[in-house]
Amino acid sequence: MNEESNPQVGAEAQPVERTDITDPAVPGPPPDAGAPSTRHLVIGAAGVGIGLIAGILIGALAGPLFNAVTAAVSPSPITNAVETCDVADNPWIVVGDDGDSVSLQTEGDEASGAELTDVVCVLVELDVPDSVITRMDSTRALDGRQTAEWDDLSASWGYHPSNGLDVVIEFTG
Repeated sequence: MNEESNPQVGAEAQPVERTDITDPAVPGPPPDAGAPSTRHLVIGAAGVGIGLIAGILIGALAGPLFNAVTAAVSPSPITNAVETCDVADNPWIVVGDDGDSVSLQTEGDEASGAELTDVVCVLVELDVPDSVITRMDSTRALDGRQTAEWDDLSASWGYHPSNGLDVVIEFTG
């Protein structure tokens, strides 16, 4: 073959499109392939809506469940304070309500009780404000039961010289 008999020799070969051959295994583009149909938009919007509703429901159910599991696993600040002060076995310092309260009873003229240093340790560990500690220290028998709140805790206390200082602290959070 020479250049005269083959016009493509020496020139760049051009692809030849053949319209007489069709392959049934390779389908052509579907009609309106570029434009989304209304049906697809409705199905997509429904999927997004169902996903949002499912997410909200799962969040609403999982949030309280997570909080309950976390509370059950992590000890309360009251339990932490009693353990830190190493007074868990003290019969006059009693943790109650699954760690959500503590009762502290100090020694009086006629009654046994916890040593004041142990009670002060628990109060300090619970971050009782100085103002509340001052109020406890200055409470008289005539004053009756006193109360205070701070952070997620509340306290009530009373004092009588015969019985000593009686303090109840509760976790309110």
